[in-house]
Amino acid sequence: MNEKPSLFSRLFLNQWPHRLSVLLVGILLLQYVLWFMKEDHLWLPETVLIVELTLLATFILEHLPRIHWLIRGLLQLVMIIVINKQVLSHYHVIESMSASSFFTSRLFLNLYQLTPYLWFSLAAWVAYLALIWWVEVKWRVYVLLIVSVLAMCIRDSFSSIYLWPQVAITIGCGLFLLILSHFQQLRKKDPMAWSYLADYPASIAVPIISLISLTVVIGSIMPEVGPMVTDPYTAWRTLRGETVNFTTGKGVEVATSSGDTSSGYSRSDAALGSGFQFDYTPVMTVDTTHRGYWRGETRALYTGRGWEAGDTDKRAATTGVRPDAVLTPDPRSSGSKMKTIEVKQIISFLSEDKYPVLFGAFDIQKVTDINGVKGGFEPLQWAPSQSELRLNGSANQQYPKTYTVISQMPVIDEEGLRKVTDTSVRSDMGEYLQLPDQLPGRVRQLAADITKNAASPFDKAKAIEKYLRENYPYTNKPDLSKGRSRDFVDRFLFEIKEGYCDYYSSAMAVLSRSVGLPTRWVKGYASGQSSNIDEMFGMFGNEGMMDPDAAGVYTVRNADAHSWVEVYFNGWGWIPFEPTSGFTLPRAVQLEELSAESSVVPEVTPAAPEATVLERHGQWIGISAIVVAIAAVAAFLVWKLQLLELMQEKLERRRASLLKQKVIVECERLLRICRRNGYIRYEHETLREAVRRWTQQSKWMKADLDQVLAIFEKAKYSKAEITDEEWQHTVNIVEKLRSQF
Repeated sequence: MNEKPSLFSRLFLNQWPHRLSVLLVGILLLQYVLWFMKEDHLWLPETVLIVELTLLATFILEHLPRIHWLIRGLLQLVMIIVINKQVLSHYHVIESMSASSFFTSRLFLNLYQLTPYLWFSLAAWVAYLALIWWVEVKWRVYVLLIVSVLAMCIRDSFSSIYLWPQVAITIGCGLFLLILSHFQQLRKKDPMAWSYLADYPASIAVPIISLISLTVVIGSIMPEVGPMVTDPYTAWRTLRGETVNFTTGKGVEVATSSGDTSSGYSRSDAALGSGFQFDYTPVMTVDTTHRGYWRGETRALYTGRGWEAGDTDKRAATTGVRPDAVLTPDPRSSGSKMKTIEVKQIISFLSEDKYPVLFGAFDIQKVTDINGVKGGFEPLQWAPSQSELRLNGSANQQYPKTYTVISQMPVIDEEGLRKVTDTSVRSDMGEYLQLPDQLPGRVRQLAADITKNAASPFDKAKAIEKYLRENYPYTNKPDLSKGRSRDFVDRFLFEIKEGYCDYYSSAMAVLSRSVGLPTRWVKGYASGQSSNIDEMFGMFGNEGMMDPDAAGVYTVRNADAHSWVEVYFNGWGWIPFEPTSGFTLPRAVQLEELSAESSVVPEVTPAAPEATVLERHGQWIGISAIVVAIAAVAAFLVWKLQLLELMQEKLERRRASLLKQKVIVECERLLRICRRNGYIRYEHETLREAVRRWTQQSKWMKADLDQVLAIFEKAKYSKAEITDEEWQHTVNIVEKLRSQF
């Protein structure tokens, strides 16, 4: 007599191949949902949640035994409508609706309120049911697997989106579906063997699952070996100078390039890291009344890998832009105590690249013209909450070649900001305190240690800024092999310990948020090179020589692409900070009226006897002759002995308190010596490029110039200290070259 199957067997083990197929198809579809969620501005959070719940509801109802497929489909449709209604009510997309409203004569009108979200969920439902039918045949499983993996691999390779986890899970689901397809064939060819498997599925499921799981585990713990041959996707992107995502031995997602990735304004910041080559191709010129950072976009959501647009960024209210009309200010900065100065910028683009925003100094107040006319403003949208001047044009639309903006640059009143003690956070500022759940605790602890002695929120921000500037060296090629942590900032702070602006700015944003300071990440361009400031010395040695924030025409190159942070202070608004070592944030200073000097009555002295006319005439002739002779001799000596340049060099040496700065000054002196003797460094050249060109013309200088160049690059880019011997060696070589010219 046959034993009656248990309730558990009837509910869960009956038709187990079909149940497993439903589970695997659901997991595979979920990988597509995760993919779409990573795409910028593709799916809203409520859309993702609705589709995920739709897949879950379909999966659960497909497991209900002995229900006619029509009844099951009807139940699934009702569940989908309920899911849409609940989620959209929770996100305040629609007004609250009662369940009875769906059974009235206005049924279709009520359903209309759920569109277009309802179409996404219905499409996910239909796709789920269609794939359950599709995977019943082995060749269809192969097609599904190949198409899915190819699509994800291509998207991963040709974008900054990281999809390798989705690829791995998709392959695993495909392998299990192929095994289930094989079992279905076994069922047709050998009913007896199938009958045994149907009654005891664990006898075959356990060894199969164990074997595949063991293979995956062994593969994950094996040491990482670099590829012997570059794959075509990586080779193509390397040729274009773009970054390629890769994973370190500990599963850490970073971005790198196997070739000469060039610097420039990044379109995506979802996966930060890697190294780059400086690209000095000019991007634009900025004719400005005050030096500034040319601000582009902000990001609020830190993912642990990089920065993405948060919900506030995606839903930001925008307004149109009209010529000379004052733009709507950020409502969170109303009543600000911040003083500002007006800065006018005429920005002219030198390349054909297109950007999603127009650049300008913080905070843009109005746009006066585009391409020299008071028209063509239709594509412009102003997002006051982000202070972004967005360009919402079509792909065929030409990016403006020139435009003029007026900005109100904040005057940083440090004393006033230090008096801010209000640490409360506005209800609409929560996104600027967001941190990933997986953020390592040592990052939060470091933030607490850095700011433990800070008396005010502003002091906390300054302490973090100073800590990063003083403890981490700048390099455009950080040693990524040191990185093990999964979090980008944690990897920088505790493992790699070197980097460039994206490392510093992200670290300051995360550390500031860890101590309760609302912070946003900003990207754009640094000031660039002015016609009266040598590019080489933009980081060192200019103090006191000229006004570093002066008006002028600045040439901005791809190498000037930069990122920094802005911190919000109650009663003041957003304040920019520059944590990157070697960079200086432009400082706006408000001119104050000079107080009138009090008059002083001169002391009366006895009058001397008045000289005659002839005596006075002879005295003036003699004095004039002596003055002219002395001036002529002095001018000759100054010209012949180059006394002015020697005095300037002496003054610069006296100002150079650090050996690194002294090396920089000596290199500047060498450049002037070379320029006087016909060896000119062109505006677009770096020092290394100029030295290479000079030594090709005059090989006798190569050994000496290479030594000076090596010490100069160490002084400018390395954290290592310059020794007295190296500085003195540089001085000796410069003197030697000067004597040989």
